[in-house]
Amino acid sequence: MTLLQPSKGKEASHLALIEALKDLPERMAQELAGLSEEELRYRPGEGEWSLKELCGHLLDSAEFDHKRIHMMMTQESPLLAPYDQEALVRERNHQEGDIQELLAGLRRWRAQTVEMLTELVDASWARQGRHEEFGRMSIRQYVERKVRHDALHLEHLRRLKEQAASSA
Repeated sequence: MTLLQPSKGKEASHLALIEALKDLPERMAQELAGLSEEELRYRPGEGEWSLKELCGHLLDSAEFDHKRIHMMMTQESPLLAPYDQEALVRERNHQEGDIQELLAGLRRWRAQTVEMLTELVDASWARQGRHEEFGRMSIRQYVERKVRHDALHLEHLRRLKEQAASSA
């Protein structure tokens, strides 16, 4: 499903990035459909995330991404402070959360980000922020990084799902 039918170049690639962000919640929902609570809570080892915690991490990440992109759109070269993803997953206790609520939260944040990016004019994709760990990056570079992050975690989810099924 595409948002628009672009006529050329960069605009088309921006839309592909937006589509990739938009698709994550549904792709995750499809992967997690029909799994038992035991499978969703399975941790392959000490200190490793369960499927619920992985979903919670992507929810947290979507929230931070939205806020960071908004800062890059509205401020001159804002500081994009890092956060401790491990601590946040523990603090928000995603392991005890309802998977449908986690997915709904992910859908909400991503929908807001997709709407915001869809409104962004082509030249604004070059606006920059300064990430303490990764340095200066444009909105486009940030979104590309997020798309790669999502793809890695989808692969992680599939491996974890297989491990959970074989341990049951």
